[in-house]
Amino acid sequence: MKKLFVCLLLALFVVSCAKKQDDKVLATIDGDKITLQEFNKELDKIPMNMKMLVASESGKKNYLDRLIIKKLLLKEAGKAKIESDKEFQDRLADIKEQLLIEQILKKKITADARLSDEDLKKYYEEHKAEFKKDREINTRHILVKTEEEAKQIQGRLKSGEDFIELAKKYSIDPNAKASGGDIGFHPKGTLLPEYENAAFQLTKVGQTSGIVKTQFGYHIIRLEGVKPPAYVSFEEVKDFLKQKIAQDKQKEILDKYIEDLKKTAKITINEAILKEEKPETPQKTETPQKTESPGKAETPVKGDAPEQPQKPKAKEESPSTK
Repeated sequence: MKKLFVCLLLALFVVSCAKKQDDKVLATIDGDKITLQEFNKELDKIPMNMKMLVASESGKKNYLDRLIIKKLLLKEAGKAKIESDKEFQDRLADIKEQLLIEQILKKKITADARLSDEDLKKYYEEHKAEFKKDREINTRHILVKTEEEAKQIQGRLKSGEDFIELAKKYSIDPNAKASGGDIGFHPKGTLLPEYENAAFQLTKVGQTSGIVKTQFGYHIIRLEGVKPPAYVSFEEVKDFLKQKIAQDKQKEILDKYIEDLKKTAKITINEAILKEEKPETPQKTETPQKTESPGKAETPVKGDAPEQPQKPKAKEESPSTK
């Protein structure tokens, strides 16, 4: 009993200390206090991905300054009696209506759209074909400007010189010096057609293609690895499925809920008045002209590749045998 009493006293002491901490005054504005508790409540409103911005002392000072500015502006709004303006009251009513609608829909959807692991697994098995990955290949290439240079590189490869070293030394692909010409794994449909046609004809790891011409120059390709077709595991797509199915289910629940509300309510519409009201004709706006996109890097991957730097202008060393 004595031990329990001591524990209660300690708990009360901790709560008391916490309250005292919360009551600490961080700042005053014309005598009005901003307490630590109020400041922490404001910090709690910050999205999780932005909290790092206020983790440091300088970040907290900046946020406190913003809170002070907010208080000053609210004070000025009070002096100007903004709250009594009809425009303000109308907007406030609109916001209130929207919040009420959001809350009732959230309450209805959250209650009825819960998903179990069994629901997710069932969907995964029924739609497994959607999660099949096609065969992928990993290739390495040497890219040069002319066919003559490509032929010289071919000759040196046949003489036993190292593919990676030649790629680092002579390839004009901006990434070649670091990667040795390796462009990673790709399925069909993601590489330049000419490059892809030649690359997917290679059947053995280490096999080298002939000279392949693309818009960037002349390539010699080597097969580095193959990933056979495979299914993405349930664990890998679990979070994606949770989000996708939840969205589908929420829409289904929402549509049914709205339909049920319409069925149970007595609704009458005066079509004659609707016909009398003529909508305003919207003014035409000029469509902005398309601008040409800048040139892409020489790595033979389709689509934008922002991580690839532009082709360097430095003079390349000739790949001819010394």
